Amino acid sequence: MRDKRSKLQIYFDVFSAILLEKQNNEIISKTRLQHKSNTSYDKLLNYLDQMTEKGLIIQDNKIDTTELGTKFYQDYSSVNNLINEITQRLT
Repeated sequence: MRDKRSKLQIYFDVFSAILLEKQNNEIISKTRLQHKSNTSYDKLLNYLDQMTEKGLIIQDNKIDTTELGTKFYQDYSSVNNLINEITQRLT
């Protein structure tokens, strides 16, 4: 059974999916984001709105990242890596 993800983990997963789509120079479709971030479509729309309100992404004609969102992504990645290192040392 998979542990329930925190809101920050879901933001990170959605942001990761956006970055991946941007890297592939593709138009970012909400359906593709839904699949890549492993969440339901209605919840994804809610998360996208929350992320827009918090200044992590921009939703105009397309979905794009912001400087604040990129900083969040980098910080969350660093914390995640640190937790994984500590976990490996303790197991």
